[in-house]
Amino acid sequence: MGAHPVGMDLSTRQLQHAKELMARAGVSFPLVNADAERTPFADESFDVVFCDHGATTFADPYRSIPEAARLLRPGGLFAFNIESPIHFVCWNDEKETVDDRLHLDYFGMHKWEDDESVNFMLPYGEWIRLFRATGLELEDLIEPRPGANARSTYLDFASIGWARRWPGENIWKLRKPR
Repeated sequence: MGAHPVGMDLSTRQLQHAKELMARAGVSFPLVNADAERTPFADESFDVVFCDHGATTFADPYRSIPEAARLLRPGGLFAFNIESPIHFVCWNDEKETVDDRLHLDYFGMHKWEDDESVNFMLPYGEWIRLFRATGLELEDLIEPRPGANARSTYLDFASIGWARRWPGENIWKLRKPR
């Protein structure tokens, strides 16, 4: 049987980049230019929905999470990776890095805009309530922590030392009940 992947992004530049990578790898599958808050796919179209720092960061979670749930077949898996709320509140705008102090309020987080982008973030409890409201069951919350010999090319996101003390990212694993 095998998988039948479909790539989706709001950015045509990202889709062009994906097309180039697919050509180099000798693979081909559909790429769709669409908004994660309103996809063109029918209900229960997919067994797996996965997002890595994409729509779950840049789209309103009160729209994108219900949309992901709508797309899943019963028993389907929804997994996504986002910046952790801890990283978010420890971001020091003046230094343009995270540090060991809280710079933003934890409660009331939702939409954050600057000159270059729009990001969305929720406190942990709000994420869980949103998942429940959309009928998704939480299977796991993974908070990656770098090992002793870890290296990173993302030092502008967080130093390895910082990420060993606090989670910079969250990987949520959810399931749509059968």
